Amino acid sequence: MKPEKKKRPLRFHLAVGFLIFSALLLAVLWLFQTVFLESFYKNIKTNQVKSCARSVSDHIDSDDLSDLIADIEEQNTMVVGIYNTSGAIFTCEYVTASQPGFRSDISMSTVYDLYQKAQDNGGECSSITAVGKERHFEMHSFRKDGATQDEARLDVIMHEPALERETVQTLAYARVVTTDSGEYLVILESEITPVSSVVETLRYQLLIVTAVIVVLSIAVAILLGKLIAKPISDTTEKAKALAKQDYDVTFEGGKYREITELNATLNYAASELKKVDSLQKELIANISHDLRTPLTMITGYSEVMRDLPGEMTPENIQIIIDEASRLNSLVTDLLDISRLQSGTADVKRAPFSLTNCIKSIFSRYTKLIESDGLNIIFEHNEEVFIMGDELRMTQVLYNLINNAINYIGEDKTVIVRQTVSGEKVRVDVIDHGEGIPEDKLQHIWDRYYRVDKEHRRAVIGTGLGLSIVKNILLAHDADFGVASKLGEGSDFYFILPIIPTGEE
Repeated sequence: MKPEKKKRPLRFHLAVGFLIFSALLLAVLWLFQTVFLESFYKNIKTNQVKSCARSVSDHIDSDDLSDLIADIEEQNTMVVGIYNTSGAIFTCEYVTASQPGFRSDISMSTVYDLYQKAQDNGGECSSITAVGKERHFEMHSFRKDGATQDEARLDVIMHEPALERETVQTLAYARVVTTDSGEYLVILESEITPVSSVVETLRYQLLIVTAVIVVLSIAVAILLGKLIAKPISDTTEKAKALAKQDYDVTFEGGKYREITELNATLNYAASELKKVDSLQKELIANISHDLRTPLTMITGYSEVMRDLPGEMTPENIQIIIDEASRLNSLVTDLLDISRLQSGTADVKRAPFSLTNCIKSIFSRYTKLIESDGLNIIFEHNEEVFIMGDELRMTQVLYNLINNAINYIGEDKTVIVRQTVSGEKVRVDVIDHGEGIPEDKLQHIWDRYYRVDKEHRRAVIGTGLGLSIVKNILLAHDADFGVASKLGEGSDFYFILPIIPTGEE
């Protein structure tokens, strides 16, 4: 068998988790700020140019067209050209007069080329070209055949000075617009600024940001690890003490809801374990007491009968028999409780008369009624049949009546009341004794639990009656309980479904 791998502490997993998260975050940041920066920039620039071209196209016949073009040129550093393409020869309606430091390729050959591409592409097109020389525009007028001076149009003549600079890219976007006054070609051209120097700057910045984020991630992970792991470690240490039967240990609430709920649960478990431990010790003491008493009497009477002539009397022999029977009953009851609690007890269900069962039990108390003046009353109006184990239900009734006799009041009266309500029967066993405090009621079903913590020998039975009653009634799915008031007595009851007489 392989040895179990040693598990790492929580703070280690937190630190690793933060580092992995930081690494993923930084990887995304590096990709978007370096690898994909140029493509993002071109997409944004293309969308900007297209948007401006649409604005010009929508206002091409408007009086405020010149103002719109001026705003576009000023805010976006673009070259705008508008060409009348209604005839065979294109005429320039407008072109940006000057853009200092900006290069443009809007020559008439470029206009014809863009127009053809736009027509082939559904009315619009775009292209990116590399330009290596500084260029500028000069405006020249020309006349169409038969045109007057007022009908003069502008053409663009490109001049290339000898001064050259770093090769850049130019984005040109053309859009064909048809209006009532004719067909026009709107061209917008914008320079795409090289981003290589920007990317290099960002790389240096990202290196610094990466180092800072890694350091901060480790520091935050260590801090959170201490804050989160400390209450868990405290709870673990106290749980170890609880496992060593230190039931007085207290689990403090903690700063987090989950830790608070866990500690509250462990506090409840410690309280219950303390009760169980106390009941276990009391159980051992009580069983020892009940076993010692009959064994002592059996031993004592046996020795007397052996050592003293004339002590071999029927009375002494009967005492030995009675004590041996009580000892046997105690052992039998302990076995019954163990079987019922483990679910191995044989519970045989069959229809029987609950009323006649109660009457038959009353015959067992004839001697007590005559000798002690007990008054045991059975109140009922009709015979009731139930489905259950008659032998086990006899144990229930017998033990409840025994318990009532053990704690009987000054009137020496025990009442067994059978009440039918709808399809259910309720049986109450009532005494007028001392009663049970309210805070003790939930414990009286435990084995050998004593309200006054003083062991009292039962008049009849072994002292394990109520625990047997509880487990038998649970096996029959019965409702049961007790109502009691100090100085007024107690009422033990159980409720079971009845069966009609015809279904016996």
